[in-house]
Amino acid sequence: MDWDDMKVFLALTRKGSARGAAQALGVSNSTVTRRLDEMERDLGTQLFDRTPDGYRMTAGAEELLPTAEHVEELILGVERKITGGNQDLEGAIRLTMPPVGLAFLMERLAQFAAQFPGIELELLPSLEALDLSRREADIAIRVLDAGAQPPDYLIGRLLSPLTASAYVHQDLLNPDDPEDVSHLNWIGKYPGNQREDWLAKTDFQKQPIRHAIEDIALVAQAVEFKMGMAYMPCFSASFHPSVVRVPGATVVHHSDLWVLTHKDQRQSARLRVLREIIAEEFGKERHRIDTRDAI
Repeated sequence: MDWDDMKVFLALTRKGSARGAAQALGVSNSTVTRRLDEMERDLGTQLFDRTPDGYRMTAGAEELLPTAEHVEELILGVERKITGGNQDLEGAIRLTMPPVGLAFLMERLAQFAAQFPGIELELLPSLEALDLSRREADIAIRVLDAGAQPPDYLIGRLLSPLTASAYVHQDLLNPDDPEDVSHLNWIGKYPGNQREDWLAKTDFQKQPIRHAIEDIALVAQAVEFKMGMAYMPCFSASFHPSVVRVPGATVVHHSDLWVLTHKDQRQSARLRVLREIIAEEFGKERHRIDTRDAI
């Protein structure tokens, strides 16, 4: 079994389907299934049960998994150290970030790409925390709970605290008593009366909840179109001039924004330069990300 076989095996254990594994590896579904068939034939055992719900590991796969993960970590560790010591401003950089609200960064990234023609950017907008150890990404702009520290194997810097509050379209406020929200409903995040933990952080817990919108960009648009009030990042609300903070609503230090990379890549020149640029651009926007000083 070679390393390419190992990668197919590990991708199947993590994604649970040939399609998911193929997407993760950047190959076709047929390549994944062909390699799996060859692995099982060479090993003389079935590694996965093919079920209507996806691929399920057999006892043989569970026995093989720790060895495959150990081999993966050894190989990726060597790759990280080699690329981490690269002082050339060329090569690929995979940058993962939340999928909303970071359009301000694109102009500076375009300038960076023009300045360093030997660098190829791959942008990966995702709410999922892509694994920097497995080099699913090289740099991550990541949201962590307020006050939380990144894992020891990651290095980087705190970009800004991220605040949140209750927001509503200005036309929905009572002109005679703007702090009166008795006529307003919340826009929820989860269907079926699931627990809305964010509600405990607000000042208007008794107001009814209608609708269910999990994507924060859609929440901001729903507020703009007067569907109700929402608990949302102050940064997201700042892009909609007609959306205002509900008078009297508390501004909460909700989470923190970090830029991170694996510690094995701390010496990589191209990653270091891009991290510094990201931090500089977020510094310019900090007044919109952390609005506590504006109160």
